[in-house]
Amino acid sequence: MVIPWPVFTEVDLLLRSRGHAKAATTFEAALLDGVHRLEPPTRAELGQAVALLERYQDLGLDLPDAVTISMSAARSGWAWTWDYRHFRAVTVERGRGVPLLVAEGELPDP
Repeated sequence: MVIPWPVFTEVDLLLRSRGHAKAATTFEAALLDGVHRLEPPTRAELGQAVALLERYQDLGLDLPDAVTISMSAARSGWAWTWDYRHFRAVTVERGRGVPLLVAEGELPDP
């Protein structure tokens, strides 16, 4: 699984802000151990992410989501997210969004 750099930072900040420093460190150790692959966006992927941020500024799209969408589209990959509002609304080409690894209907009831 590829982890975009902006997502790595977002996960760390989110976990630590909610009192889960150990989980953040575990995630980071998994990256160091090669369980997941940490990658920056290419110049073209970053350019597309910036264009998405401009196009969808009223939606509240953020950089980690825009980079994930652009990297997934460019690499013909799937996105793993629970942010269905943004990922369902954003299209990258010809009205198509990126495929999601987990769809809303696949989530277990809370």
